[in-house]
Amino acid sequence: MARQEPGYEPDYRFSLANERTLLSWIQTAFGLLALGVPLAGGIHGVWLPPWHHAIGLGAIALSVLIVPAAYRNWRRVQVAMRLGVRLPRDPLPALLASGVAVLLATTLVSVAMK
Repeated sequence: MARQEPGYEPDYRFSLANERTLLSWIQTAFGLLALGVPLAGGIHGVWLPPWHHAIGLGAIALSVLIVPAAYRNWRRVQVAMRLGVRLPRDPLPALLASGVAVLLATTLVSVAMK
């Protein structure tokens, strides 16, 4: 038997928009993973500087952080819409911006020290 959610059923357009946002965050995480795996694991037959490994691991770590945070935010927004209360703040843009800034700074410092 399905669990009864509190509150009322929100307009389906808002629920679908919330779902699209979740899927966009997951797509972003996949993009970071696609960047990180070749850099962290190396590319067969291609020599990469050692700092590429650190950048790859950072991108993978960021992607791993984004997925559960995106689901948590999707769930919080769904509950807020059902209860008719103010939507919670989304921490994901700040998380992504901070993570990408760290990756960029690491890359720039590594290239400058070359």
